[in-house]
Amino acid sequence: MATVKSENRKIGILGGTFNPIHYGHLRVAEEVRQEFALQKLFLVPSARPPHKGKTEVVAAEHRLAMVRRARRGNLFLGSNSYECRKGGTSYSVETLAYFNKRFAGAELYFVVGWDAWCEIGTWYLFPELFSQANFIVISRQGMEPWADGCVKNLFPFALKDEFCYEKASCYRHVSGRSLNFMTVTRLDISSSQVRSEAAAGRSLRYLVPDGVASYILKYGLYNQ
Repeated sequence: MATVKSENRKIGILGGTFNPIHYGHLRVAEEVRQEFALQKLFLVPSARPPHKGKTEVVAAEHRLAMVRRARRGNLFLGSNSYECRKGGTSYSVETLAYFNKRFAGAELYFVVGWDAWCEIGTWYLFPELFSQANFIVISRQGMEPWADGCVKNLFPFALKDEFCYEKASCYRHVSGRSLNFMTVTRLDISSSQVRSEAAAGRSLRYLVPDGVASYILKYGLYNQ
């Protein structure tokens, strides 16, 4: 694995099942990239997400191919195949270690949704995550659960003494990394909705990029 010299660069990482990727994902990526002045934000499809339950997930190579098609035309967005190539269960602590090695010297920003943040205490080796990257926790417009005054509930018990308040919607970890909370535009689109529409043979226009829609049709993904 070649190391990319990335001093003074800010690199974002947005992982997910992307089953499939849709415009809601892309809008989040664009808003986060712009707000934090990231030089690049990588979309990272998981191979086998540990928290996904029994939802049927198409093969990793299909989801990666759709992500690559979805980010075309935006030079600020990239795709990364690390988790798909590695196979097995996808653990964020391993993904961050990979990115720190791959982009030596870069400032990493790891993007997670509010629901995922609420489960962070169940993640594999979760206390190690916060010294590996800055965190950006996103929630849809109209929802700011971190602003309800219950700061003590923001962090898993094991981390409650490792963060201090810095400014509105931002905390500082003992490692020096930041924890940021951000609201993003709500696009009422979900992957489950896209799968349902595809299974029914209905149009996917304006739900996913055209390249993704044609890929789903070509390979008959999500057909019942």
